[in-house]
Amino acid sequence: MAAILRLHGVVAGYGAGDILKGVDLSVEPGTVTCLIGPNGAGKSTVLKTVSGLLRPGRGRVVYRDQEINQLRPKARLLLGIVHVPQERSLFPAMTVWDNLLMGGYVIKDAKVVKARLEQAVAAFPICANRASTHAGSLSGGEQKQVELARTLILDPTLVLLDEPSIGLDPKSRRVVFDSIRTLSATGVTILLVEQNARSGLAASDVGAVLETGLVRLVASAASLLDDPQVARLYLGAGGGAGTRPTPDKETADE
Repeated sequence: MAAILRLHGVVAGYGAGDILKGVDLSVEPGTVTCLIGPNGAGKSTVLKTVSGLLRPGRGRVVYRDQEINQLRPKARLLLGIVHVPQERSLFPAMTVWDNLLMGGYVIKDAKVVKARLEQAVAAFPICANRASTHAGSLSGGEQKQVELARTLILDPTLVLLDEPSIGLDPKSRRVVFDSIRTLSATGVTILLVEQNARSGLAASDVGAVLETGLVRLVASAASLLDDPQVARLYLGAGGGAGTRPTPDKETADE
């Protein structure tokens, strides 16, 4: 099966500094891929380069066999690439339902929006149960569910998730990772950056280790969870499956 996303020798950064120093990565359709690695490795920068918030200085970003290096973020959005940033992106004073509707602002056909709203509600029932609630009054985990539901209004084929569980309590984190699998079950491909590396891998099919701006290792998420060296370096001391993970805190702009 052909990869839905390929990065070939991508070099990118901010100002005069390169954070990504030749990233090679392939993402298969229908999978959840989790990027892990130390602070400053470039994980969030990979997502920004794919969504168009940052253009690579060198290398190629190929989406469904189309090079997209020169496309603006809106053009990539219309191709089916949706970036959910680390920061909360809901409008807190608006209702949950109105936040969902905002997800379809670029869609002119009201019937299409209605059909996608039904799909979003079916996948994330909280959107119907709390439809008239102001988004700002929801818990962090509930807000993230609404954010994920809103992506479905755009009928994405690739969703980029940046630190979806950051700042959440353990119960809310579990809700978020269950929601990621729910989103994946709709057929959406997910590229995930997660500060809690163990939880991110547990919710994923594939893991990729990013270090000093390069992809050092790609393997099944399960095998990375069982790898003693990966556990020692990235998953917290002890490395066993029952070990409580040490958060891999990531800055928003690496």
